[in-house]
Amino acid sequence: MTGDGTRETPSENGSESSSGIKSAPSAEAPSKRYSLGRLEFTDGSALFGAILWLFATVSFGLGPIDRALALAPLVLVPLGLGAAATPAFEGPAGWLMTAATRLQPVGAVLLAASLVGPDGWHAAALAAPWLGVTALLGLAAVARTLERGTQPLSETLIDAGLAYTNVGTVALLLYHLEVTFWFQPVIVLLTAVHFHYAGFVLPLTTGLVGRCGDVEVSRIFRMLGSVVLVGPAIIAVGISFSPTVELIGVGFFTAAVAALALYVVAVVAPARPRLQRIALTVSGLTLPLPMLLALGFVVGTVFGVDPFGLTISRMVQLHGTLNAFGFALLALVGWRLAVPVALE
Repeated sequence: MTGDGTRETPSENGSESSSGIKSAPSAEAPSKRYSLGRLEFTDGSALFGAILWLFATVSFGLGPIDRALALAPLVLVPLGLGAAATPAFEGPAGWLMTAATRLQPVGAVLLAASLVGPDGWHAAALAAPWLGVTALLGLAAVARTLERGTQPLSETLIDAGLAYTNVGTVALLLYHLEVTFWFQPVIVLLTAVHFHYAGFVLPLTTGLVGRCGDVEVSRIFRMLGSVVLVGPAIIAVGISFSPTVELIGVGFFTAAVAALALYVVAVVAPARPRLQRIALTVSGLTLPLPMLLALGFVVGTVFGVDPFGLTISRMVQLHGTLNAFGFALLALVGWRLAVPVALE
């Protein structure tokens, strides 16, 4: 089903949807709304998670960091899993993905619960089951890579998104246990957020972009997608050990992500069903702004002069809100309207 309520179907010499959208033969399998069973389960989980997120936000007055962090496992991850596993993964990767999908609502609810009380081992114990979920996702990514190799790039990006969630979960557990090493506690917490957004949502949605038509073989996509693939890890290394590496990494990452967003708006979105086109266009136009704010903040950290004059709390509010709702949520909801299936 497409965002217009029509169903996309394949033809023998290429595919043409009932909405008139054509794709090159063998370049893109037909998009699917969602199939019965496991993938539909992820949409139900995301809806339940959204209701719970609203309740927690209103009842417990979650701050901007906790709001963004809770949104990821409750809503964004199940939406992403439903889109990534279209069609369902096969073999060991499929078994691992099924287990992660079934356990995701429990792990997400417990992680959200860990954010509403005091930090300590009790909070860490509540968040720990989410590590089980992300470990299964990481193992599924490894199984897919061992079977498939590192090509196509679109599927490698999706696998990277599944695996990166583990870094964010470990960071959250360390924060709850007050093990911050040489960092400020808020930096450890923001690392947890970073790897659920720049680490999970961005690579996964970039992989979905690569599944569309001839995008996978586009030189522009391969260049920008490669930066998205390694960018979160390079930035994390820079934050940990070298402000210079962090500045260079954030600079290249920001430029690549902004260019990718414009590529989606100009090239990919116009060929998609109407409602999906609107969602992808708005999310793509929103994405460069929070990335620019992040770059400005890093420049201020390194040189002591913030070009935007943002405090860390103000930065979190602006960057986090735009990233979570303007880009991540809108992009994943948009992709769920008509999911491009995995490339072989």
